[in-house]
Amino acid sequence: MGAILVTGGRGFLGSHLVRQLRGLGETVRILARPGAGEGWAGARPQAKGQAPAADDPQVVWGDIRDARAVERAVEGAEVVMHLVSNFRKAGTDGQAHGINVDGTDHVLRACERHGVKQLIHCSTIGVHGDVRTIPADEQTPFNPGDRYQQTKLLAEQRVWDRAKASGLPVTVIRPISMFGPGDLRMLKLFRLIRQGRFVMFGQGTALFQPAYIDDVVAGFLLCLRNPKAFGEAFIVGGEDYVPLNELVRLIAVELHVAPPTLRLPLAPMQWVAACVETVCAPLGIEPPLHRRRLSFFKNNRAFRIEKAKRVLGFRPQVSLLEGIRRTIRWYEEHGYLEPVNGRRLVGADR
Repeated sequence: MGAILVTGGRGFLGSHLVRQLRGLGETVRILARPGAGEGWAGARPQAKGQAPAADDPQVVWGDIRDARAVERAVEGAEVVMHLVSNFRKAGTDGQAHGINVDGTDHVLRACERHGVKQLIHCSTIGVHGDVRTIPADEQTPFNPGDRYQQTKLLAEQRVWDRAKASGLPVTVIRPISMFGPGDLRMLKLFRLIRQGRFVMFGQGTALFQPAYIDDVVAGFLLCLRNPKAFGEAFIVGGEDYVPLNELVRLIAVELHVAPPTLRLPLAPMQWVAACVETVCAPLGIEPPLHRRRLSFFKNNRAFRIEKAKRVLGFRPQVSLLEGIRRTIRWYEEHGYLEPVNGRRLVGADR
């Protein structure tokens, strides 16, 4: 078997995926920017040219927007798993098109030139936006609501168009919102609830479906070299979707604190966020508050995973509650959440 290239292999999903691939005996290569991976707690920053640690896979240093770097990374790869995105940026981010769309174009061209046997492209459930059909599935109309989602949809469409034109075997995966050990995106939510400072904007009735990282990785692995996955798109993740009120309550219970009760209207905060974006965008400053962040309180994200079950045999193994417990335990063990009175919260009374 040939090498597997993972673009974005030092990010949250990428690092978990690389670890699993190496555990299966695969030869893994990653494309990464120097300093990449700041969005998750497991990253080890490295300067350009610095040798990777002994347990790291082969690293090709470069930016996804640099066609020559992408060429170097893809050359000799049998399978490419393309994960790079600018997810952590605000909805007005000017780099979104270059990273999500132009970067995907570079990967597609390199895959075609070097005879890659499968491209597994990581899209997002965000291409469906604020879904109206509950639960949504792969056939739900696209409804991107911000620049990140719009550019991810453009990238996915480029994948389908180039595959049709060239015959490149492609699989598209739209992961449900991921969390788990190493994730720092959801950490703020856990911390605010733990500190009694969480504020619910709006009624808390929007549906949210967290996906434990191990289940998402399992979905990717089931697509690897699987002819049943060629030419198909799959939504992968957990099965449990709940209103935000319930999600916050579950986390509070596992943290042994009272569920938050403070609520503020959402509409005024959306107006404030729009003003902040307007001020920050010309200055090139990442807005401290933006509409994409507030979409957490507004958008419904509830999905069916029946296609992945039927075609791939996909079966999520970690329930929402168990995922919350494992994530809290990891946060505590690594100092991201302080134990209460010197004792750890999760498992203390079990």
